[in-house]
Amino acid sequence: NSTGEDRNRRGMYTFFKRTAPHPNLTTFDCPDANLTCVERRASNTPLQALITLNNESFLEASQAFAKRLLSKPADDAARLAQAFRLCVARVPSDRERQQLTDLLAVNREFYRVHQDDAKKLVGNTAVSGASPDETAAWIATARILLNLDEFITRE
Repeated sequence: NSTGEDRNRRGMYTFFKRTAPHPNLTTFDCPDANLTCVERRASNTPLQALITLNNESFLEASQAFAKRLLSKPADDAARLAQAFRLCVARVPSDRERQQLTDLLAVNREFYRVHQDDAKKLVGNTAVSGASPDETAAWIATARILLNLDEFITRE
């Protein structure tokens, strides 16, 4: 991996070899690039969830998403509703809203107790005005939103 300014730039110029697809594409059942694919088959495996929860690219996306949510002054309910709308393009149901609120509370408590883990998760994406444990709680919540089947799968 590159560091500094070239870190994200290089991804645009990654050589794609059709006969050896990226492991993420294989895990998500990407069709063979050497053949025409009229319709993709839908699949949902535990490996896909592991990719979205543990892959560095997905972690960085969660960090950036949490930073975006925390950069604007708002209360938790407004931020969670905005996050949900950005991910799945609809308003969360009352049940979903409550589950997200509970998840955020659990994440806050965990990272309040585990400050070192919070700092590690936040890395270089600190948000001014937000403590590392608060930022980490939002990153962990964003990771779950970005792992929703409704977010990943185009219906």
